[in-house]
Amino acid sequence: MGSNEPPRASMAATHNSYAALVRCAIMRSITKPTYDRSIMDIVEAIEKRISCRAFTGQALEQGQFDALEQEVERINGESGLHFQLYGPRADGTAIDMSAKMFAGNPPCYAALVARKDPLEEEKLGYYGEQLVLLAETLGLSTCWVASTYDKATVRVELGDGEVLHDVVPIGFAPEKIPLKQRTIRASIRGRSKNPEDLYRGPVPLARAPEWVQACIDAVWKGPSAINEQPVVFVQDDVDGPVRAELSRVKTGMEYTDLGIAKCHFEIVAHECGVPGSWQWGVGAAFALHG
Repeated sequence: MGSNEPPRASMAATHNSYAALVRCAIMRSITKPTYDRSIMDIVEAIEKRISCRAFTGQALEQGQFDALEQEVERINGESGLHFQLYGPRADGTAIDMSAKMFAGNPPCYAALVARKDPLEEEKLGYYGEQLVLLAETLGLSTCWVASTYDKATVRVELGDGEVLHDVVPIGFAPEKIPLKQRTIRASIRGRSKNPEDLYRGPVPLARAPEWVQACIDAVWKGPSAINEQPVVFVQDDVDGPVRAELSRVKTGMEYTDLGIAKCHFEIVAHECGVPGSWQWGVGAAFALHG
Protein backbone atom coordinates (compact mmCIF):
# COMPACT_ATOMS: atom_id res chain seq x y z
CA MET A 1 0.00 0.00 0.00
CA GLY A 2 1.27 3.45 -0.81
CA SER A 3 -0.23 4.88 2.36
CA ASN A 4 -1.41 3.51 5.68
CA GLU A 5 -4.20 6.07 5.90
CA PRO A 6 -7.47 4.15 5.47
CA PRO A 7 -9.98 5.54 2.98
CA ARG A 8 -13.08 6.89 4.61
CA ALA A 9 -16.56 5.66 3.91
CA SER A 10 -17.97 6.37 0.50
CA MET A 11 -21.52 7.61 0.16
CA ALA A 12 -21.92 5.44 -2.93
CA ALA A 13 -24.89 3.13 -3.14
CA THR A 14 -24.97 0.32 -0.59
CA HIS A 15 -24.83 -3.27 -1.74
CA ASN A 16 -27.73 -5.68 -1.83
CA SER A 17 -28.95 -7.89 0.98
CA TYR A 18 -26.64 -10.86 1.23
CA ALA A 19 -29.14 -12.94 3.18
CA ALA A 20 -31.61 -12.98 0.29
CA LEU A 21 -28.91 -13.61 -2.28
CA VAL A 22 -27.38 -16.58 -0.51
CA ARG A 23 -30.79 -18.17 -0.06
CA CYS A 24 -31.28 -17.89 -3.82
CA ALA A 25 -27.91 -19.54 -4.41
CA ILE A 26 -28.76 -22.36 -2.03
CA MET A 27 -32.13 -22.91 -3.68
CA ARG A 28 -30.42 -23.16 -7.06
CA SER A 29 -28.21 -25.95 -5.74
CA ILE A 30 -31.13 -27.79 -4.12
CA THR A 31 -33.14 -27.90 -7.33
CA LYS A 32 -30.35 -29.51 -9.34
CA PRO A 33 -31.23 -33.21 -9.86
CA THR A 34 -27.57 -34.25 -9.46
CA TYR A 35 -27.40 -32.78 -5.97
CA ASP A 36 -29.18 -34.30 -3.00
CA ARG A 37 -27.60 -33.19 0.25
CA SER A 38 -29.06 -31.42 3.27
CA ILE A 39 -28.31 -27.69 3.31
CA MET A 40 -26.94 -26.13 6.47
CA ASP A 41 -28.45 -22.83 7.54
CA ILE A 42 -26.10 -19.97 6.72
CA VAL A 43 -25.93 -18.81 10.34
CA GLU A 44 -25.04 -22.33 11.41
CA ALA A 45 -22.27 -22.17 8.82
CA ILE A 46 -20.83 -19.16 10.65
CA GLU A 47 -20.93 -21.13 13.90
CA LYS A 48 -19.34 -24.29 12.49
CA ARG A 49 -16.85 -22.96 9.94
CA ILE A 50 -13.18 -23.44 10.76
CA SER A 51 -10.06 -22.85 8.68
CA CYS A 52 -9.36 -26.29 7.24
CA ARG A 53 -5.75 -27.23 6.48
CA ALA A 54 -6.27 -30.91 5.69
CA PHE A 55 -8.07 -32.40 2.69
CA THR A 56 -8.93 -35.98 1.74
CA GLY A 57 -8.71 -35.50 -2.02
CA GLN A 58 -12.31 -36.65 -2.49
CA ALA A 59 -13.88 -35.01 -5.54
CA LEU A 60 -16.74 -32.56 -5.25
CA GLU A 61 -20.13 -33.68 -6.45
CA GLN A 62 -21.16 -31.98 -9.67
CA GLY A 63 -24.01 -30.18 -7.91
CA GLN A 64 -21.61 -28.73 -5.36
CA PHE A 65 -19.26 -27.43 -8.04
CA ASP A 66 -22.16 -26.02 -10.05
CA ALA A 67 -23.54 -24.16 -7.01
CA LEU A 68 -20.13 -22.61 -6.32
CA GLU A 69 -19.70 -21.69 -9.98
CA GLN A 70 -23.09 -19.96 -10.03
CA GLU A 71 -22.15 -18.04 -6.89
CA VAL A 72 -18.88 -16.90 -8.47
CA GLU A 73 -20.80 -15.67 -11.51
CA ARG A 74 -23.26 -13.79 -9.28
CA ILE A 75 -20.48 -12.22 -7.23
CA ASN A 76 -18.53 -11.06 -10.28
CA GLY A 77 -21.64 -9.62 -11.90
CA GLU A 78 -22.65 -7.71 -8.78
CA SER A 79 -19.27 -6.57 -7.50
CA GLY A 80 -17.03 -6.12 -10.53
CA LEU A 81 -14.47 -8.45 -8.93
CA HIS A 82 -12.81 -11.24 -10.92
CA PHE A 83 -13.25 -14.39 -8.83
CA GLN A 84 -12.44 -17.68 -10.57
CA LEU A 85 -13.20 -21.31 -9.70
CA TYR A 86 -10.91 -24.17 -10.71
CA GLY A 87 -11.51 -27.91 -10.54
CA PRO A 88 -9.11 -30.85 -10.45
CA ARG A 89 -6.11 -31.51 -12.62
CA ALA A 90 -5.35 -34.98 -14.01
CA ASP A 91 -4.24 -36.24 -10.57
CA GLY A 92 -7.55 -35.22 -8.96
CA THR A 93 -6.16 -32.24 -7.06
CA ALA A 94 -6.54 -28.61 -8.06
CA ILE A 95 -3.50 -26.89 -6.54
CA ASP A 96 -0.46 -27.80 -4.45
CA MET A 97 -0.64 -26.37 -0.96
CA SER A 98 2.37 -25.85 1.30
CA ALA A 99 3.30 -29.22 2.82
CA LYS A 100 4.46 -27.40 5.95
CA MET A 101 1.00 -25.97 6.55
CA PHE A 102 -1.43 -28.38 4.87
CA ALA A 103 -2.06 -32.12 4.80
CA GLY A 104 -3.25 -33.09 1.33
CA ASN A 105 -4.35 -30.96 -1.60
CA PRO A 106 -7.93 -29.88 -2.40
CA PRO A 107 -9.89 -30.92 -5.50
CA CYS A 108 -11.05 -27.34 -6.08
CA TYR A 109 -10.07 -23.78 -5.28
CA ALA A 110 -11.27 -20.25 -5.81
CA ALA A 111 -8.87 -17.56 -6.98
CA LEU A 112 -9.88 -14.22 -5.44
CA VAL A 113 -8.75 -11.57 -7.90
CA ALA A 114 -9.17 -7.80 -7.61
CA ARG A 115 -7.22 -4.62 -8.13
CA LYS A 116 -4.84 -3.52 -5.38
CA ASP A 117 -7.09 -0.89 -3.90
CA PRO A 118 -8.52 -0.61 -0.36
CA LEU A 119 -12.17 -0.63 -1.45
CA GLU A 120 -11.57 -3.51 -3.87
CA GLU A 121 -9.85 -5.48 -1.11
CA GLU A 122 -12.76 -4.80 1.23
CA LYS A 123 -15.18 -6.08 -1.40
CA LEU A 124 -12.95 -9.12 -1.87
CA GLY A 125 -13.30 -9.94 1.83
CA TYR A 126 -17.06 -9.33 1.87
CA TYR A 127 -17.82 -11.40 -1.22
CA GLY A 128 -15.08 -13.97 -0.64
CA GLU A 129 -16.65 -14.81 2.71
CA GLN A 130 -20.02 -15.23 1.01
CA LEU A 131 -18.42 -17.90 -1.19
CA VAL A 132 -16.75 -19.53 1.83
CA LEU A 133 -20.03 -19.71 3.75
CA LEU A 134 -21.89 -21.12 0.77
CA ALA A 135 -19.24 -23.84 0.51
CA GLU A 136 -19.79 -24.62 4.18
CA THR A 137 -23.54 -24.97 3.66
CA LEU A 138 -22.77 -27.45 0.88
CA GLY A 139 -20.82 -29.69 3.26
CA LEU A 140 -17.39 -28.49 2.14
CA SER A 141 -14.36 -27.17 4.02
CA THR A 142 -12.29 -24.10 3.16
CA CYS A 143 -9.47 -21.83 4.28
CA TRP A 144 -8.44 -18.28 3.42
CA VAL A 145 -4.87 -18.51 2.09
CA ALA A 146 -2.69 -15.57 1.06
CA SER A 147 0.64 -17.26 0.35
CA THR A 148 1.09 -20.83 1.60
CA TYR A 149 0.62 -22.58 -1.73
CA ASP A 150 2.88 -23.45 -4.68
CA LYS A 151 2.68 -20.45 -7.00
CA ALA A 152 3.80 -22.60 -9.94
CA THR A 153 0.64 -24.71 -9.67
CA VAL A 154 -1.92 -21.92 -9.44
CA ARG A 155 -4.19 -21.24 -12.40
CA VAL A 156 -5.48 -17.70 -12.64
CA GLU A 157 -6.38 -15.05 -15.20
CA LEU A 158 -5.37 -11.49 -14.41
CA GLY A 159 -6.62 -8.39 -16.20
CA ASP A 160 -4.83 -5.06 -16.29
CA GLY A 161 -4.08 -3.90 -12.76
CA GLU A 162 -5.47 -7.07 -11.17
CA VAL A 163 -3.76 -9.06 -8.42
CA LEU A 164 -4.36 -12.53 -7.01
CA HIS A 165 -4.95 -11.61 -3.37
CA ASP A 166 -6.02 -14.96 -1.91
CA VAL A 167 -6.89 -18.50 -2.85
CA VAL A 168 -9.59 -20.51 -1.09
CA PRO A 169 -8.95 -24.28 -1.21
CA ILE A 170 -12.27 -26.14 -1.23
CA GLY A 171 -12.82 -29.81 -0.47
CA PHE A 172 -13.56 -32.41 2.17
CA ALA A 173 -11.85 -32.50 5.55
CA PRO A 174 -10.81 -35.88 6.98
CA GLU A 175 -12.83 -37.19 9.89
CA LYS A 176 -9.82 -36.55 12.12
CA ILE A 177 -7.64 -33.54 11.41
CA PRO A 178 -3.92 -34.42 11.78
CA LEU A 179 -2.28 -33.17 14.95
CA LYS A 180 0.13 -30.93 13.03
CA GLN A 181 -2.70 -29.06 11.32
CA ARG A 182 -4.65 -28.78 14.57
CA THR A 183 -1.58 -27.29 16.22
CA ILE A 184 -1.04 -24.85 13.34
CA ARG A 185 -4.64 -23.70 13.51
CA ALA A 186 -4.46 -23.22 17.28
CA SER A 187 -1.24 -21.19 17.04
CA ILE A 188 -2.49 -19.01 14.17
CA ARG A 189 -6.02 -18.48 15.40
CA GLY A 190 -5.44 -18.04 19.10
CA ARG A 191 -8.20 -15.63 20.03
CA SER A 192 -6.31 -12.84 21.74
CA LYS A 193 -9.42 -10.66 21.62
CA ASN A 194 -12.85 -11.06 23.14
CA PRO A 195 -16.10 -9.91 21.49
CA GLU A 196 -16.04 -6.91 23.85
CA ASP A 197 -12.80 -5.78 22.20
CA LEU A 198 -14.60 -5.44 18.86
CA TYR A 199 -17.15 -2.90 20.15
CA ARG A 200 -16.80 0.73 21.19
CA GLY A 201 -19.93 2.47 22.40
CA PRO A 202 -21.53 4.45 25.22
CA VAL A 203 -22.15 1.24 27.17
CA PRO A 204 -20.32 -2.11 27.47
CA LEU A 205 -21.18 -4.66 24.79
CA ALA A 206 -23.27 -6.63 27.30
CA ARG A 207 -25.64 -3.62 27.54
CA ALA A 208 -25.71 -2.84 23.83
CA PRO A 209 -28.80 -3.83 21.78
CA GLU A 210 -29.12 -7.61 21.64
CA TRP A 211 -28.93 -7.68 17.86
CA VAL A 212 -25.62 -5.78 17.98
CA GLN A 213 -24.27 -8.28 20.50
CA ALA A 214 -25.26 -11.17 18.24
CA CYS A 215 -23.69 -9.55 15.18
CA ILE A 216 -20.39 -8.86 16.92
CA ASP A 217 -20.27 -12.40 18.28
CA ALA A 218 -20.63 -13.64 14.69
CA VAL A 219 -17.79 -11.36 13.58
CA TRP A 220 -15.60 -12.64 16.41
CA LYS A 221 -16.18 -16.22 15.23
CA GLY A 222 -15.18 -15.38 11.68
CA PRO A 223 -11.84 -15.70 9.90
CA SER A 224 -9.27 -12.94 9.84
CA ALA A 225 -6.83 -12.49 6.97
CA ILE A 226 -4.18 -11.23 9.39
CA ASN A 227 -5.44 -13.37 12.32
CA GLU A 228 -5.78 -10.31 14.54
CA GLN A 229 -9.35 -9.10 13.90
CA PRO A 230 -8.58 -5.37 13.54
CA VAL A 231 -12.21 -4.32 12.94
CA VAL A 232 -13.99 -2.30 15.64
CA PHE A 233 -17.72 -1.51 15.56
CA VAL A 234 -18.59 1.91 16.93
CA GLN A 235 -21.86 3.40 18.23
CA ASP A 236 -22.09 6.95 19.54
CA ASP A 237 -25.34 6.08 21.33
CA VAL A 238 -27.24 2.83 21.78
CA ASP A 239 -29.94 3.84 19.30
CA GLY A 240 -27.51 5.27 16.78
CA PRO A 241 -26.02 3.69 13.68
CA VAL A 242 -23.19 1.17 13.88
CA ARG A 243 -19.99 2.10 12.05
CA ALA A 244 -17.12 -0.21 11.08
CA GLU A 245 -13.63 1.10 11.82
CA LEU A 246 -10.11 -0.34 11.67
CA SER A 247 -7.94 -0.16 14.78
CA ARG A 248 -4.87 0.22 12.55
CA VAL A 249 -3.60 -0.53 9.04
CA LYS A 250 -0.16 -2.11 8.61
CA THR A 251 -0.22 -4.46 5.62
CA GLY A 252 -3.38 -3.56 3.73
CA MET A 253 -4.84 -7.01 4.40
CA GLU A 254 -6.90 -5.33 7.11
CA TYR A 255 -9.27 -4.16 4.38
CA THR A 256 -10.03 -7.79 3.54
CA ASP A 257 -10.78 -8.36 7.23
CA LEU A 258 -13.12 -5.36 7.15
CA GLY A 259 -15.11 -6.96 4.34
CA ILE A 260 -15.26 -10.35 6.07
CA ALA A 261 -16.47 -8.71 9.29
CA LYS A 262 -19.16 -6.71 7.48
CA CYS A 263 -20.38 -9.89 5.80
CA HIS A 264 -20.88 -11.73 9.10
CA PHE A 265 -22.44 -8.70 10.78
CA GLU A 266 -24.96 -8.19 7.97
CA ILE A 267 -26.04 -11.83 7.83
CA VAL A 268 -26.79 -12.03 11.55
CA ALA A 269 -28.51 -8.63 11.56
CA HIS A 270 -30.95 -10.01 8.99
CA GLU A 271 -31.47 -13.14 11.09
CA CYS A 272 -32.20 -10.90 14.10
CA GLY A 273 -34.88 -9.06 12.17
CA VAL A 274 -32.79 -5.93 11.67
CA PRO A 275 -32.19 -5.89 7.91
CA GLY A 276 -29.68 -3.44 6.56
CA SER A 277 -26.61 -3.10 4.39
CA TRP A 278 -23.15 -1.59 4.63
CA GLN A 279 -21.64 1.25 2.71
CA TRP A 280 -18.09 0.60 1.52
CA GLY A 281 -15.10 2.04 3.31
CA VAL A 282 -13.58 2.49 6.74
CA GLY A 283 -15.99 4.32 9.02
CA ALA A 284 -19.01 3.30 6.96
CA ALA A 285 -22.36 2.89 8.69
CA PHE A 286 -24.71 -0.08 8.67
CA ALA A 287 -27.78 1.46 7.02
CA LEU A 288 -31.03 -0.02 8.29
CA HIS A 289 -33.68 -0.84 5.71
CA GLY A 290 -37.17 0.54 6.14
